Amino acid sequence: MISQTQATFEADVLGALFAGFALRHLRYAVLRNYESLPQSVGARDIDIVVHPDDLAAACKLVTDITGRLGLRYGNYFADERLTQFALVGRDEAGALLQIKIDFFIRSEVYGIEVLSADDMQHDMRTHNGVAVVSEPVLLLDKWIFHLLVGRPLHTKYDADFAAIAQTDGAVLTRALTRFLPAARAEALVARLAAGAGSQIVLPGSERRRSLLRLWAAQGAGALGRSGRFLGYRLRDRLHPHGVFLSVSGPDGSGKTTVIDLVITQLRAIYGDDAVHYAHFRPTMLPRIAEVAKKAHAVETVDDNYDQPHRAKPSGLAGSTARLVYYWLDYMGGYSHSVRPVLKRREVMLFDRYYFDMIADSFRSRIALPMPLLLAMGRILPLPKYAFFIHVKPAEIHRRKQELTKERIVALNARYGDLVRRGWLIEVDNNGAPEETAAAIVDHIVADRHTQAVRRLR
Repeated sequence: MISQTQATFEADVLGALFAGFALRHLRYAVLRNYESLPQSVGARDIDIVVHPDDLAAACKLVTDITGRLGLRYGNYFADERLTQFALVGRDEAGALLQIKIDFFIRSEVYGIEVLSADDMQHDMRTHNGVAVVSEPVLLLDKWIFHLLVGRPLHTKYDADFAAIAQTDGAVLTRALTRFLPAARAEALVARLAAGAGSQIVLPGSERRRSLLRLWAAQGAGALGRSGRFLGYRLRDRLHPHGVFLSVSGPDGSGKTTVIDLVITQLRAIYGDDAVHYAHFRPTMLPRIAEVAKKAHAVETVDDNYDQPHRAKPSGLAGSTARLVYYWLDYMGGYSHSVRPVLKRREVMLFDRYYFDMIADSFRSRIALPMPLLLAMGRILPLPKYAFFIHVKPAEIHRRKQELTKERIVALNARYGDLVRRGWLIEVDNNGAPEETAAAIVDHIVADRHTQAVRRLR
């Protein structure tokens, strides 16, 4: 549940942030989405250009606000140009409060500086007492990036950017001549002023020459920036910053309702497009039944998902084949589908995962010893946050009468064994599902808060 007092919360945090900037004489300018400041963010986050010499003080200011308001870091990320905070709290009713703040110390492409903080803070405007970058800087930050990576601007920018180019064409041309011939820069600005910005894409050879020219012009400093860029990219590849979680439990435990509530809150914290959902496995490999049908081993595929326990487990050979097939899907699917999400610092949520194959192996028609299932699981990339939804057997049986009470008791015991082994985190769902969802989200936020505090010291 998202708090009804979110607007008041944003006003309090933003008021403290901008007052702190002024009190500490920090050099800053809001990059975009400033129209509703300082009362509300008005977008999914607030982007602020901070002078690199003031970045540590700006981060300390956010830390002070976090502590004073009793908030937690739902996310903290820092690399060579960007520092991100997602501050999370709850109101008196337990509803979610959140705000996302991004600090930039330069505009860059592939570790090559395009605009320094001084460039971006030149000729600033003021909006309701808040420092804001000039319109040419707003345009150049986005346009130069798109030019140098070979992507067209979205058509939604055509009209606004055309108006800026018509008024400040000389400023834009001068900025482009840092890496393009003057005649070429003038021609591109003229096309932008004509409303054709979304049609402009530089050829690959021209982009490479432009990047090399920018890099060479920055002297010895370019080497250090390039080294830091490569170092952070290697770090992010080896240790992706995204959130990987799963929610497990017997049929009838209320997972679907809880997961829907969890997704709503995670989207509020990490972004609407940043939360990805999958069921049971990555499905890089198709269903075994579909493979069997293509091989003409069976004539039809059973799509009755309402009774997942209807089929009998396979024999030893069939169970082993199924386990190996699913294991390959988990292993290959992680690299193919899950890891790219985590590298983008996004959220991957599974409704069931390999843990359910261990606890409820008959559901997957696997009849093999639990030690073998555990051993295979130990060499899989598993979710960092793996939750078990616990519900009393009588309540599950009331909801899902396909399972006997004895079977439900046995399933809860097997899931409980995984909890005791440290594979799963138990959350109670015998009360309101909103409370269960909040417990899951709060566990994730608390863990990431601990990591952030350690890194911010």
